[in-house]
Amino acid sequence: MTLDEFAAVTQRVIAKQGWHDFQPTALYPARRHIRGGASFPASVAESDVLAWAAEDSRQDEEFLVAFKVDDSHFKVVRRVGPYSEDHTYAVATPKT
Repeated sequence: MTLDEFAAVTQRVIAKQGWHDFQPTALYPARRHIRGGASFPASVAESDVLAWAAEDSRQDEEFLVAFKVDDSHFKVVRRVGPYSEDHTYAVATPKT
């Protein structure tokens, strides 16, 4: 799954469930497993979110994690073994 694909899914979830209580969410595509964060503080450090997501990954398994970075943006990080990429997205879904 690409960063943009996971961001689009995340934007749809936010549109349905709201932004205020959004918690980090990790996806492990090979296992079709989703893990939601629970009780993370609003100012959680990126390193803590990545460590939390990595806890549930298997050796060199691909995972993606989405989390708040400020009041109107979230970041998606994709990791596969030592490879990592990320991008920051606006909360609002663009109008089409």
